[in-house]
Amino acid sequence: MEITDKNVANDMKGFTGPAIYCIKVQGVIDERFIGYFGDMVISTEKKAGDRIIGILTGKIKDQSELLGVLNALHNLHLPIVSMQALDKE
Repeated sequence: MEITDKNVANDMKGFTGPAIYCIKVQGVIDERFIGYFGDMVISTEKKAGDRIIGILTGKIKDQSELLGVLNALHNLHLPIVSMQALDKE
């Protein structure tokens, strides 16, 4: 799934409280930057063709925190592959 401004806007429009999010990016999320992502867990998966996907999973308390995580990924030059709210709290 490709993330577009419309997809992100629709997801954030429905943000009413804490949720568990899974955000996938193209590339490895270096453990040195874990402080950028609060209590989120960093993992990786290998796709076909040696493509590496970095995965952030964890609770995001509000829209401001979600934007902070997305901005940090942008600043690290990690393109977002997908973003999904797994469970509302």
